[in-house]
Amino acid sequence: MTLKTRNTIIRFFLFTSIIIVALTLLTFILCLHSGRIITPPSYRIPALLNSLPFAKNTFTAVMISFAIIILYVPLCFFILIRFFENTQTSEIIFFTGFLIACSAEIARFLTICLGLWLSFSNILIIMGNLVLFGRTLAPLSFLCAALLSDTAQRQDIERNYLIMTVIAVVFAVVIPMNTGNIASTGLVTEGFITQINIMRFLLLLTAVFSFYIHGAKKNSLEHKHLASSSFILLIGYSLLVSCDSYFFLVLGTAGLAGGTYLYLTYLHRLYMWS
Repeated sequence: MTLKTRNTIIRFFLFTSIIIVALTLLTFILCLHSGRIITPPSYRIPALLNSLPFAKNTFTAVMISFAIIILYVPLCFFILIRFFENTQTSEIIFFTGFLIACSAEIARFLTICLGLWLSFSNILIIMGNLVLFGRTLAPLSFLCAALLSDTAQRQDIERNYLIMTVIAVVFAVVIPMNTGNIASTGLVTEGFITQINIMRFLLLLTAVFSFYIHGAKKNSLEHKHLASSSFILLIGYSLLVSCDSYFFLVLGTAGLAGGTYLYLTYLHRLYMWS
C-alpha cells in the first residue's frame, strides 16, 4: 500500500467519523426531546461492582463515555494525517482498525437511544454483534501491529488487514447474543461471556508481550515502550466502553488518552530515527 493510498483511506475515515459524530448528536437531541431515552436495567458486569461504594451505577457516566469515544475517533484520524502523513509504518494502518472498533460502540448508543433493549428483535441481536465485532477487533488490531508490521510484511498489509477484519466478523456472528440480559451500559450480553472476556484479555496480553519481545530481539527501546503504552491504551479503552460510574469513566478516559499519546509518540520516534 502506497503512502498516497493510505492517506486517502485515512482522510475518508476522518470524513466518515465526522459525519458519525454529527448524526450521533442529532439522534441524541431528537431522542432526548421525544423522551425516548430510557435508562437500561441495573445489571452490571461483573456484579461485584455493586459492592464498591466508589463505583456507584450512574447512567450519566454511560452517556458521557459515548461522547468521549465518538469524539476520540475523528481526533485520532486527524492526528494520523497531521503527524504521520509522510511516515511509512504498518502500525498506523492497524491503528485505524482500533478506531473502527471504537466506532462500533455506536451500536450500543443506538440500543439505548432508540429503546431497542426493550425488544427481543433481530435488530437488537445485530447491534450486539456489532459491539462484539468492535471489542474483538480492538485487541486484534494491536496484536497484528505487533506481529505483522515488519518490512517483509508490508507487501501483504491489505491481506493481513482483511484477515484480521474477517476474524472479528466471524467471531461476532457465531457467538450467540443473550437479548434477555441487558447490562447497565446498554450492552446486549453475549453467551459464554466469561470465556469471551478471558479471551479478550489474553489477546491484550499477547499483543503487549509481542511488542516487548519484538523490542528485545531488535534491542529497540521504542518497541518496549509500545508494549507498555498499548497496555495502558487498551486497559483505558476496556474501562471506558464498559463503564457505568464516574470512577471508571475517569480511569478509562485517562488511560485511553494517555495510552494513545504515548503509543503514537513512541511510534513517531521509532520511525523518525529509522
